[in-house]
Amino acid sequence: MMQVSTSLPLLFLSLTLLLLHPVSPVHGGHVLAFPGEFSHWLNMRTIIEELVKRNHSVTILVPDASPSVNYNNSRDTAKFNFLVFKVSYSREEYVGTMHEFIQFSMYESHTSSPLQKIMKMNDFMGRTLDFGRQQCDGVLKNQQLMATLQDSAFDVILQDPLAMCGDLVADMLGVPLILSLRFSFGSVMERHCGHAPLPPSYVPLAPLPYNDRMTFVERLINMVTYVASSTLTELAWKLSVNKYYSEIKGQRSHPFIMMSLSDTQWWEKVFVPLLIYYFFVCVSLLNVSDHQTN
Repeated sequence: MMQVSTSLPLLFLSLTLLLLHPVSPVHGGHVLAFPGEFSHWLNMRTIIEELVKRNHSVTILVPDASPSVNYNNSRDTAKFNFLVFKVSYSREEYVGTMHEFIQFSMYESHTSSPLQKIMKMNDFMGRTLDFGRQQCDGVLKNQQLMATLQDSAFDVILQDPLAMCGDLVADMLGVPLILSLRFSFGSVMERHCGHAPLPPSYVPLAPLPYNDRMTFVERLINMVTYVASSTLTELAWKLSVNKYYSEIKGQRSHPFIMMSLSDTQWWEKVFVPLLIYYFFVCVSLLNVSDHQTN
């Protein structure tokens, strides 16, 4: 009983000090989101809905031809702020390209030769980059929209790499960039931008359905995918995107450089085994502003 009686005053003293301790106010961050389409949008929507629940303000930058982001939905407009910009392509053009790619991937690729697969992927990549450049023009060459973004004082930009130029906007606004990535074909972005060590003899590239114990044939296919995906991506970007980035920046630039900067953070969903020392940056949903980011 003596021990209980002596501990009660200490307990009351501790509670009193805790209640009297000054608590600094916590302010929500202001997030600008560059979503992708289809499943990419669903993935990002989960993130930004959680951010809104935690008292952060989210503004979504979306093209008027988006087939996935319904910016006229009253339920969404009550939770998110939408900034809609015009693009020169139509919703039907974009959806048609995606359907064609899905049709080939699901029903034709398994009967196609490696050369046909590479040619089809190159064609799809070219059309996708063309859509991306038109989106970039709709944002970066719209002075009124850029002024609105500058005045909004965002704390961070959240981008799905399927949506281009979020890195350029982050650089112009001087705010950190967070990339929300599921995976890239051939793990090109993980290797070139995220500096992930992915030796093809040990680590299967996305979206190959292998594990970390590959047979000789699987390793050979993995190596061909490694070389082909890197070559096609570098070639496609050098022939198109590099010139665009350099024009906007006013100096020689490259998307891989922009997405490898020190204030760019990667938030990745892992579908394949990776070497344990690949540096993932997991950003807390509670802390999204520049000085709070973990």
